[in-house]
Amino acid sequence: MPRTKEQNEEIRKESIRIIEKAALNLFSEKGFEGASIADIARKTGVSKALVFRYFPKKEALLESIIKREREALSSLIESVQFIQSPRERFIRWVDFLFSHLFSNSKEMKLLFSLFLHCESAVGLKKILAKNWSSLESLVIQEQKIIKGYTGNDDEDEAYLFRYLVQGVIIEYLLDEDREHLTRGKKLVLAVFENKIQSRKNM
Repeated sequence: MPRTKEQNEEIRKESIRIIEKAALNLFSEKGFEGASIADIARKTGVSKALVFRYFPKKEALLESIIKREREALSSLIESVQFIQSPRERFIRWVDFLFSHLFSNSKEMKLLFSLFLHCESAVGLKKILAKNWSSLESLVIQEQKIIKGYTGNDDEDEAYLFRYLVQGVIIEYLLDEDREHLTRGKKLVLAVFENKIQSRKNM
């Protein structure tokens, strides 16, 4: 009995999910340049032809992974936008962000390696440039959450938040000990709570 359109679509989605997962594992282990379509096909257990059917080139596969990660982060940040209390909105965003980092360490490792190597790889630079505007919109939304909480338009506080989080991510990626995330989250919350208390006491 022939498959229905719905069944074919489910098979297509599942194939893409499996290929992306294998590619993500290899990209995070070997780097984007170090993993080939043949490696990805072997890891997935499918033919190279099937990989090429869904992703005509390796860059398309990378873009798909970046897009999925970007959409996940967009969904998280949008979910806190309607929280009325600026303090609660900030705390919830930090909580969601650190939970996401724990669940998506391979994506984080891949993104960090891309940013570190994009200057030496023209293909990577193009991919990141193509996705930069949507990634930048996430940063702007995050800055609004921070400014809403601190009541301060100074961009240095948004930079401080980013530097703290990026430092925690690097520590976590080095040995994947969750304690870095647990302590890092507490530190980020404490630093900003102390800044606000200091301002109130002035």
